[in-house]
Amino acid sequence: MKKLKRFPTTDYDKIPQKYYFLSIIKNIIKIADLEHSDQTILDFGCGNKIFSKILKNQKIINYDTKPELTECENYENVHFDIVIFNHVLMYLHAKEIEELLEKIKGINPNCKLILGLGKQNFFSKIAMFLSLNFKAHDDTRSSYKEQTDIFFKKTELIKKKLNIFGMTDVYYGKFK
Repeated sequence: MKKLKRFPTTDYDKIPQKYYFLSIIKNIIKIADLEHSDQTILDFGCGNKIFSKILKNQKIINYDTKPELTECENYENVHFDIVIFNHVLMYLHAKEIEELLEKIKGINPNCKLILGLGKQNFFSKIAMFLSLNFKAHDDTRSSYKEQTDIFFKKTELIKKKLNIFGMTDVYYGKFK
């Protein structure tokens, strides 16, 4: 897969985004019981490594396309049991998402996947306006529907948490 251009990184200290994104993080941790897991987690598109900051005792591999944020040059060369894609897949075209999931399945067909998917709906447009973050969705390359269609085509759902602030859904699944 081609290197991605440099996308925005979530600032977990900025209000009001802080409450929204930290709520998503807490739901991701809860849905897969990551606090009590001994499995290796690949945080794909890790940004500021929020999972490593919150889950201090867990083995987390942080991967990002930004060299200053990543801990591994190539995620294909590491072992992982769980992959987190939190507000990341929207930056890929549908074909790139399919290729990425096939690559991950080739590395570990038994791994679990956790997706935090922004709906980019009416509520998120209001939130963008209120937070003065008018360009939040400028680099979107795939829709929520495309992302979920691909996820459900390739995986079996284990759990889901819908409507975090009406703007994000979290899905936890495994490959078929």
